[in-house]
Amino acid sequence: MNKDTSVTRWIREITIPTALISYTYRATQKKFSKELARYHIGWGHFIILMILSDKEGQSQDGIAQSRGFDKTMIAKSVAKLEEMGLVRRENDPGDRRIKRLSLTKAGRALCPELKHIGFGIYSDLVKGFSDEESARMIEYLRRVAMNASDL
Repeated sequence: MNKDTSVTRWIREITIPTALISYTYRATQKKFSKELARYHIGWGHFIILMILSDKEGQSQDGIAQSRGFDKTMIAKSVAKLEEMGLVRRENDPGDRRIKRLSLTKAGRALCPELKHIGFGIYSDLVKGFSDEESARMIEYLRRVAMNASDL
């Protein structure tokens, strides 16, 4: 891609943080969609699988609440992952209304490939940044997100 396109010119000139965040989000989503297409999953599925790869046994509602996701979207995504044989959904023995999630053998096998995609995209985003600059950027973005949580 020619680095002097109208888009890159706009990126260099814009001073509105929300526009830059929005553009970054859209570009990242586009890249994730392209990378995840071969697995027949989308961004929401990816997130659920990554959450479960870190800690299985979480509830659907817990995942939705902890990430600010819509409960219905999580339920639909989990249903698709279950249909694909990547996730297992079981009733909590103490409260049958709660659905506990775990990865299947196939889901566990897929997670390293998905993490590789995620780390690759992250690496592309922080290309040219020192470790210190990357850490500072994360802290600044976290502060922006915390402020946004108050809106």
